[in-house]
Amino acid sequence: MQQVCLRFLQFNGFDNKRKALVFMGQTMRNPWQAEGLQFVKHMGVGKGNGFSIWPDFSTYAFIGVFESEKGSKDFFEKNVRWGKLASFASEIKVFDGFAIKGHGTWNGRQPFEFKELPDDFTGQIAVITRASIRWTQAWRFWMNVPESSKNIELQDGLLFAKGVGELPLVEQATISVWESKEALEQFAYKTRQHAQMIKKTRTFNWYKEEMFVRIAVLKM
Repeated sequence: MQQVCLRFLQFNGFDNKRKALVFMGQTMRNPWQAEGLQFVKHMGVGKGNGFSIWPDFSTYAFIGVFESEKGSKDFFEKNVRWGKLASFASEIKVFDGFAIKGHGTWNGRQPFEFKELPDDFTGQIAVITRASIRWTQAWRFWMNVPESSKNIELQDGLLFAKGVGELPLVEQATISVWESKEALEQFAYKTRQHAQMIKKTRTFNWYKEEMFVRIAVLKM
């Protein structure tokens, strides 16, 4: 079964932060490659709760989609390049699972294989929302982000949330983890700030490409 692996790497100290920034630049020029790795993104994180135009040089995100659990295990245990990056990280947050629902594309690709969520599943749900923002709408989008995100950390059932991005201002994504499917749906369908942001997205046509994916978390 396909495995979706989310990693958040924390770096402490000026030298480690510098090395992490250089490392990300290298992976943009020379992308990650490994047997069984079907899709990968190595991204920066915004300051504060992540929903900021200013980068947090102490934190980076990694999304890897592997053809199997064995492929992901081999990568994180044996890949020399990953081992080097992890060696100077002070902390790595891990969320692994399988995709259960989604739509849209990421750079023209839809890399996820969706599996039905078992009726007896009671675990956490991770969500990736990603968008390529039109340059002409970037200013309007970022004017609305603070209002929509300022209370997200107070939402019942939210375990983790960060805003991440490939390119400043226009290539953005959000990764959040919820304690249950019910907690996620309470936020998605009944929260005023979220509903307002969705309405504005449709009104102003902010995005030229977008993707939404839910992931059943098996390891956290």
